[in-house]
Order: sequence, then structure tokens, then C-alpha cells
Amino acid sequence: MANWTDCLNFGICIAKQASEIVLSAFQQQQEVRLKSSPADLVTETDQRVEKILISAIRSKYPLHRFIGEESVAAGERVELTDSPTWIIDPIDGTVNFVHRFPFVAISIAFAVNKQTEFGIVYSCVEDKLFYAQRGRGAFLNGKELHASGQQDISRCVVVTEIGAERDDLSLSTMTSNIFRLLKLPVHGVRALGTAAVDMCQVATGGADAYYHIGMHCWDIAASAIIVQEAGGIVMDTDGSEFDMMSRRVVAASSTAVANRIVQVVQAFPCRRDDEEPHRCVCGSQLLASPADAAEGAQSRKCCCAERRTENRLNMTDLWQDAMDHAVAVARKAGQVVREALLAERSVMTKNSCVDLVTQTDQKVEQLIIQSVKEKFPSHKFIGEESVAAGQPSALTDLPTWIIDPIDGTTNFVHGFPFVAVSIGFTVNRQVEFGVVYSCVEDKMFTARRGRGAFCNGEPIQVSAQEDVRQSIVATEFGSSRDPEVVAHIFSSMRGVLSIPVHGIRSAGTAATNMCLVASGCVEAYYEIGVHVWDIAAAAVIVSEAGGVLMDVDGGDMDLMSRRVVAANRKSIADRIVREIDSFCPVRDDAPPPRAQ
Repeated sequence: MANWTDCLNFGICIAKQASEIVLSAFQQQQEVRLKSSPADLVTETDQRVEKILISAIRSKYPLHRFIGEESVAAGERVELTDSPTWIIDPIDGTVNFVHRFPFVAISIAFAVNKQTEFGIVYSCVEDKLFYAQRGRGAFLNGKELHASGQQDISRCVVVTEIGAERDDLSLSTMTSNIFRLLKLPVHGVRALGTAAVDMCQVATGGADAYYHIGMHCWDIAASAIIVQEAGGIVMDTDGSEFDMMSRRVVAASSTAVANRIVQVVQAFPCRRDDEEPHRCVCGSQLLASPADAAEGAQSRKCCCAERRTENRLNMTDLWQDAMDHAVAVARKAGQVVREALLAERSVMTKNSCVDLVTQTDQKVEQLIIQSVKEKFPSHKFIGEESVAAGQPSALTDLPTWIIDPIDGTTNFVHGFPFVAVSIGFTVNRQVEFGVVYSCVEDKMFTARRGRGAFCNGEPIQVSAQEDVRQSIVATEFGSSRDPEVVAHIFSSMRGVLSIPVHGIRSAGTAATNMCLVASGCVEAYYEIGVHVWDIAAAAVIVSEAGGVLMDVDGGDMDLMSRRVVAANRKSIADRIVREIDSFCPVRDDAPPPRAQ
């Protein structure tokens, strides 16, 4: 067997070099053009990075062949032969890149005799280098990877994507697949917006399965071998052998989980990558001409944010001491969470089999409340685990700390990299400040009413996007598996997707989703079924970043209603509200039911 280690090492080297270009462009306004649909985007950076990668490889390996996403978009054929072939996605997650959603990856696979010899996925913003060579294991930043090995589908986190398709058949099939998975049930469904990183989550054990229909060979060729070398299973959505050209894939922790997903997932027709790419099966032209290119939104600076910054030092701050303490205790709690992520976790359930709690949730909440009580003994508390243990969820005029010790407990249980400590503080029923510490990312989001919003001390602002059709929207599938509730959730999702929007994302934590709105990474977030401890802190962060908050019926947001829409501007919030199939969960401040 030929040794392709030199090629692997060269691929890693050029991936790291190319990532510097991606990261440099990440914070800049992008000129965006369309390819096959209003949600299938390309930027100058995609094209530049692919040219750099191919040029570097050609200089060293002049006889090797290439399949590159942007080369194919420009008219080249997808042809996988027995010759050594590099399969390249210069930016997997272009929609994320355009919106600064923090998951973008360079994906490089290398195939000989139509068999993948190695794969490289470099998650640029995270600085995570995933790689694998056939028969030699899979690694993340030099440490060996192992899939979770989970056998029970009901204990799984499953990752998928909505994709760029917006025709009725594709949308109906995609949302119906998620609906059926949630009814099994599974612990949760996640969507990060990049197939390569999604599949690498399976390799790390952070997720237990990934499936998708409609992606391309350059999205998954590298990550497929990474999953396999980590001990995972990769197959077609019909249960047959994996074919990277089929545009269908299931990657899982075990054969049992993969087979169960195959039983649930239905495919919609999509043309193979190695067929002539003139038109999609839905009739859409695949190659957009320059005349069809989309106009990029003009950037604008929020004048109210300028005024808040200007006035920040001139206002009397009654609660700064409390906020400073919240930041300190959140950071301390985050360290406890990070340490627990490396240990075995004992899991219990609350309201449903997918509403989870761990000893770490309880330990962190006790740590925060005890620390605050020592400094502010007269203050009140609303804590997720305290309420679960029977304490009332009562918001009064008194200073009140609203605490979610681990927002994203299901993510925490599975090692999925979005978990947050959330601390909101209210006086006279109004949120005075909010602290959301995204523990794995080490991002500290803070906001003080009238003083602006910040991430790790740097001011943040919502997106300047004005067109909902060029927006990313975040939401969650929730922990309820009641058929009526699930039907409402999918009705809303279908409506939002059909606007159409660029995409839907689901990080698995309401606080993080709302902070992504505040950071300008997504334009909107909506959810029904959240709790006051999920959103209190993040709500003030969104509003102080220049965003808007409202109820799903368009009225004022009520922290206790368990319903929220957060957006970068009112016009986008209003448009999303029109698509939400609303319902009324039991309020957080509702009296407990009387014992029979």
C-alpha cells in the first residue's frame, strides 16, 4: 500500500495557511453572490482560497487531479478517477462565513483508486484541526478521537442541516425527517451549518449521529474518513454502502444507531455529483450568471450604540458591584463545567425523557447562589434547578438573580460544544444586567441596561441586514415530545424556511442563540417553550446590542410567558412573527397544580 503521509502533511500545512485568509476576511463585509438557490452563497474568499490551495498542490504534485466546489460551480465536471485526486471545499459553511456564525471549515480529502486515503477538516474560528489517514486513526489537534459508541437512539444527539434547497418537496422531506426523529425520541437535534464540522462532532463523540441529503462530495469526503477512523459508521441513507457522489450520508456512533436513522429518514431526489450539472432535479439552473449575483447589504453603524458608549462613563451605576460579582462567579462556574465535561456524567430526567439534568447543573447552581447570598444576603433567586426541586418561580420588585447553571444540559451530557452559564439580574421586574458565559468557547457576553453589550470586553452589535431573505434564523426543537407541540414547531419552521431565509441554525442553548443575534452572527431567534432562566440574561444583551425583543404574537416580550422573538431589527422580527404557529405553554409564574 502506498504511503501518502507526505501528502497528508502538506495538506495540513496549506489548510493552516489558507485559514489565515479565511480568518482575516471573517470580520469584513462580504460581497455575496448566489449559486443554485437564494440560500446557496459564494464569496470572493471561497474562490480565492480554492485557487490558493489548488495552486500550491499543483506546484508540488503536478500530475494530481482536483474536484473543487468553486471550480465545479464555474463549470468544471465532477469526475473521480483512479488517479490521485484532491477533493476541496475552501469554505464549508459559506452562509455561516457571510453571517460570522462561528463554524467555518476548510475541508480537504485525498482519494486514490476512488478510495479516500486521508481527510483534513480545519475549523478555522475554533482553531481545531481534525485529520485522519486510512488505517491510522483519527485525531483532533494531535489527540486521538473516538466516536461515542452509543447504541441507543433515544440517548443520542443527532446533527443535520436544512440545506440550501427551498422547493416544497425538499423542505417538506427535511422537516418531516426531523419530526420523526424527535418522536422516537432522541435527546436533541442540532444544526451548525457545515457538514464537515457536523460529521467531525460524531468523530469526537460530541454528537452520536449525522445525516443529510443534498450535500456534495467536497462537503463530506474528508470528514467521512475521520468518522470511520474514529470508530464510527458511515453509510447511505438507504442503508447501502457510502457513496460520496450520491449526496446522501448517515454517519453514526454505531451500526445500531445508523440503522435506526435509516429506518426514519426519507430521501428526496437530488442529482448525483458526478452527473452533468446543468439543472437540478427541481428544475433550477445550477450555475448563476454574474447578472444574477446578489447585492451585499450596506453596512451601517448603530447610532444608539454610539450614544450608549459615549454615555457609559457618565451614568451613575447602581448595580456595577453586583454585575462584577456575576461575571466573576460565572467564570468560576464555567471552570467547574469545563472540568466536568472531561469526566463521566450522571444523568437524570425532569419533565420528559429528553429534559435532562446532571449533578453538575445542581452543583453549579448551588455554587452561584451561595456566592451571591454571601455578598447580597437580601437578594432573591430564581434558579432552574431550584424551581425543578419545587421552589416557586416568582418575579417581584426586589433585586432578583435569575440563574441557569448550565444552559444546554443535553449538549453538556453529550460533549456538544455549546454550554453556557446564564445569570440575569432584575429590579422592579426589569432586567438590569445579563451575563452569559459560553464555557467551551470561553466567551463572556455581558450587558448592563443603557451601557451597551460586550463579548470578552469588546463592544458587539446586531447585524445590519435589512432583508429577511438574506438572514440566518436560530431556533430550537425543545424538549417536549408531545405530538401537538412538535407539530407547532415544524409548522413554524416550514413557514420561516419558505420566506425563504438563508438558513436555520440550532446550537442547543437559548442563551447562546440570543447572544449570536447580539453578535450579528444570526439575524433572529425565536422559540416557544423556553424558560425565564434561559433568556433573561441574553435578553438585555440583545437589546443593548441594538436588537429588538417581542412575543411570538408581535406584542411586548414577557419574561414569564416562555415565548420570545429576538432580532436585529423590528421589520425582520415582524416578518418572522407572521410565520410562527404560536401556542401557549404553561407560564413560568403560573401557580403549581393542586394535588388531587
